[in-house]
Amino acid sequence: MADWDPELYNRFRRYRAEPVEHILSRLQLADNELIIDLGCGSGENTLELARRSPRGSALGVDGSPAMIEAARKLLDADAAGLKARVWFELLNVPEFRADRTYTTIFSNATFHWIPNKLALFAACFDALRPGGTIVVQMPANETETAKMEIGRLARQAPWNTMLGGREHAFHEEPPEFYAAMLARLGYDRIDCYHLTFHHPMDRPADVVQWYRSTGLRPFLDALPADRHDEFLAQVTARLNAAYGTSGPMTFDFKRLFIWGRRPGT
Repeated sequence: MADWDPELYNRFRRYRAEPVEHILSRLQLADNELIIDLGCGSGENTLELARRSPRGSALGVDGSPAMIEAARKLLDADAAGLKARVWFELLNVPEFRADRTYTTIFSNATFHWIPNKLALFAACFDALRPGGTIVVQMPANETETAKMEIGRLARQAPWNTMLGGREHAFHEEPPEFYAAMLARLGYDRIDCYHLTFHHPMDRPADVVQWYRSTGLRPFLDALPADRHDEFLAQVTARLNAAYGTSGPMTFDFKRLFIWGRRPGT
């Protein structure tokens, strides 16, 4: 796919931060953690993790050059003395490998995009020090109104022909599936669960803007550039009808949280 757009992605930063705030309300960090943020995006979460471990270090990795550039600019502008303890590197997350290096592995909304999640969770187990923690958050919103309507539109002419029959849907597994997977890999203290976040929006068109930076990217990448506006206009019209309004509404977004630990001390 085309590179990510940090400015577009962060247009709804306040709402996208809510699942991270949930994680941070529960994540207990020592003052000397060795942290890696897999799929760090524009770096805000990596910096916050480092702030919460004042003698620790944090590495943020991402496969997007634009996101890594934005993260490095954010670090350069930081006045809290984090430059000696935080780094950002370009890395495709599925290629992540390490051997008992980190005490905390954090990932927000990235595993969602990884086809072979089993291999990545196995690599994370190898990368954790004994007693180390992993926490992963993934969107689990494929049955929400907007995603369903986008898929229905993609199956209709002429879009189905231009998209080659691809719906770009993500196959979602329930929390119990991931709990069993982590147990097979050797993790303990496993906790997997859904939470739904309720985001007030001024209009359904805002939901289209939300997805332009994420779930609509595969569709727009597959379509000719001169058909993007038409496709987005049809998505917006469908959402106005499906939500029953062209004005204020609530966008309900379900997410999956996965916690585990590598046994040991």
